[in-house]
Amino acid sequence: MSSRSLLDYLDAPVLVGDPDGRVVHLNPSFESCFRSSLDEVRGKELATLFQGGSREAVLSAVADVCRGTGPVRFQLREGDCGYRAVASPISAEDDRVGVVILITVELSSDRRMIECAREIQEPLDKLTRCLDEFAEQVGGRRAKRYRLMLEDISSTVELLQKRADELQNLLSGTSTTNP
Repeated sequence: MSSRSLLDYLDAPVLVGDPDGRVVHLNPSFESCFRSSLDEVRGKELATLFQGGSREAVLSAVADVCRGTGPVRFQLREGDCGYRAVASPISAEDDRVGVVILITVELSSDRRMIECAREIQEPLDKLTRCLDEFAEQVGGRRAKRYRLMLEDISSTVELLQKRADELQNLLSGTSTTNP
């Protein structure tokens, strides 16, 4: 009878590494998603599981976790698919004895979504320039109701700019925004 880990029942890729950055365990979801077999990679460096920048992100996260920084969140890109990951320490008494990495498919991995967020910026910048020029042209000749209307438009454009920036940050994975 073979023994299975509880991690094997998760429908998300999970890998476990030792403090030296070597593979200890891959769950079936990881094997399927990243086309790796635990039998083939057990004991090998985690770096063998990933390509390019993803390799560096994983190794950096493992090093940080094993140094005691606590959980580390990072992004991976394999082929055309983007992932978000969290590396968490495995501790025994006061020692870091390994790391467990949970990986989820990044919802914003669609390149068109990222392009669209960037494309929003150009018309938003044009709207801001036109509004500024219009406000300057009407100067002091504004009736109170028009002045209030311009203030409302300006605050709405500022809010739209904040949301566009927030969207761009979310899609690039650099957001630590508060609602």
